[in-house]
Amino acid sequence: MKKNILFLVVVLFLFGCGKKDGSSSSPATSYGPINLEDLPELAEEYTPLGLSDKVIVINDIGHAPMDLISQELTLTFDPSAQTVKGKSVIKFKVKKTGRPYFELQAPLTTAQLDSATVSVTTIKDPEGQNQSYRSLSKELTPGAIHQVEFIYQLPSGRVSFANGGVKFLTDMTDLNGKFFEYWGPVGFEEDTFSLNLNLKVEDSTSTHKIFTNGTATATGSNTWQVVFPNYFSKSSFYVHLTNLTGLTIKKLVYKGLDKEIPIEVYGSTSTLVASAVSQLPKLFAELEGDYGAYPHEKFVAYMNDRSGGMEYVGATITALGSLDHELLHSWFARSVIPADGRSGWIDEAMASWRDYGYAKASTLLQRNQTNLANYSPFRKSTPSNSYVDGRALMSELDLKFSSIGGLKPVMKAFFETYKNRVVNNEEFWSYLEEKTNLNLKAFNDRYVMSEAEEDGQIPPEGDLSKHPDPLTREEILDLR
Repeated sequence: MKKNILFLVVVLFLFGCGKKDGSSSSPATSYGPINLEDLPELAEEYTPLGLSDKVIVINDIGHAPMDLISQELTLTFDPSAQTVKGKSVIKFKVKKTGRPYFELQAPLTTAQLDSATVSVTTIKDPEGQNQSYRSLSKELTPGAIHQVEFIYQLPSGRVSFANGGVKFLTDMTDLNGKFFEYWGPVGFEEDTFSLNLNLKVEDSTSTHKIFTNGTATATGSNTWQVVFPNYFSKSSFYVHLTNLTGLTIKKLVYKGLDKEIPIEVYGSTSTLVASAVSQLPKLFAELEGDYGAYPHEKFVAYMNDRSGGMEYVGATITALGSLDHELLHSWFARSVIPADGRSGWIDEAMASWRDYGYAKASTLLQRNQTNLANYSPFRKSTPSNSYVDGRALMSELDLKFSSIGGLKPVMKAFFETYKNRVVNNEEFWSYLEEKTNLNLKAFNDRYVMSEAEEDGQIPPEGDLSKHPDPLTREEILDLR
């Protein structure tokens, strides 16, 4: 990795296998903000993976990642003025001494830390990833829980206004590393937290619908509260608030292995929606059979006839041909959650391996070296070669594990261990070695952590990988 000499990343130590207490069980039907009185002692808390290697020192001033606990976020839409005002109240702590920093891609109006006004500066990542962060001007030390309040305004274009209403869609993409920071303040992808999202449309003259993977409640005329559980991270939240007319909506219930799963499918045409509805029961049966019970409370699919798409926790924007690929991500990606761009290859490799019928390799360790995870800890995007090179690696591991039934049962056990938790590349390999009692260092060294360039490893035209290119600006505007 290339280091920028203007900055220094202080790597204090590597965390082990941190886990949220009780995350192996299914989440409850509804959630509220975390009660600070009920928080466990710090020594017993879940420790987000990798936050220690994201401490930044600039001109002898340390900046430590903000570790979010809970957030109360209100977005107020004004169709007449065509503005969106955000108000965020966050409970957080820091794991290391420093000025707490976070990510928000919107201009701040005011900031208060523990009820006192605080200034906010912009800092850059130290390793050339072109990421910018916001840092509070006050140094904090580990141990205490703090509260910060932000007032900000979303830039023009983050939502659409039409016909006296609003069209708001959390159109994320892992290939470009675009997540919830475009609409509200967040930490890194490994940082999970509960979110209460309040949506208000002022003086609306049209009717709105809301689609979300949270628990939504109408709290008044054109006001809603959406509650998300505390295993969600910045890539998890799916919210579509729209006054778009002509949407076809179908609801069904799938009887899963351990619960009934509400499913909501919607889109611009009845044919597209009907086709998705007809596919889903078979897909759920297959994936629950292969990897275990569906880990979320519901599934929401916004079907489109374009090419782009994205997976969320129990939700997706997708084309029909990618529905199976995106549904698998409800197990790997949005239940077993990648800590950052260095571990994003795991779920795409799994999905692409399935796209190719779980092909088994014929040889081991004969391919050219590839790089899937030897990147900066500040990298947000999933490597583009995760599909071709990632599935080839899974195929080799399937051959390597032939004597114990192949890779699929190992990944089923991996899912059961890490569902609704964050995992990084190191933990993935440690788990595989412990589970199989095999030394897999040669695979990790050759295919994951080598110095090979990512460039040139993009899936060729005609590749069957079903994770399409990110939606274009025009497609996003149409889908809102």
